[in-house]
Amino acid sequence: MSERAFKTDKEFEDKFVEYLNRCKVEKELPNIAGFSVFAEIDRDTFYAQQEYYSDTYKRVNDMLEDRTINSKDINDTFKIFYMKNKFGYKDKQESVSVNMSYEDYLKKVTDEDDY
Repeated sequence: MSERAFKTDKEFEDKFVEYLNRCKVEKELPNIAGFSVFAEIDRDTFYAQQEYYSDTYKRVNDMLEDRTINSKDINDTFKIFYMKNKFGYKDKQESVSVNMSYEDYLKKVTDEDDY
């Protein structure tokens, strides 16, 4: 089991904010691997912080998502790809259910075509 990497939830959040600020200056995309290197922990230890600091862990992920969405330095195509893979974003699909007989549909379509 991975260990608690930070003494307090505030220390965890402060370290992440420090990392985000560095990424902004360096024009880098913040990510879990980058934060893990920055904080001198491994990725498993990062994920284990959810057990110790659940609310802070969620805020850190929200900050990561927000920074990604609002970054002007990231190509939109890459941003979409990253959001889908990291945060589970999906393309919206709409399905339409029509409760109309085929005859009524044809009548509606032909009525609309009459000029």
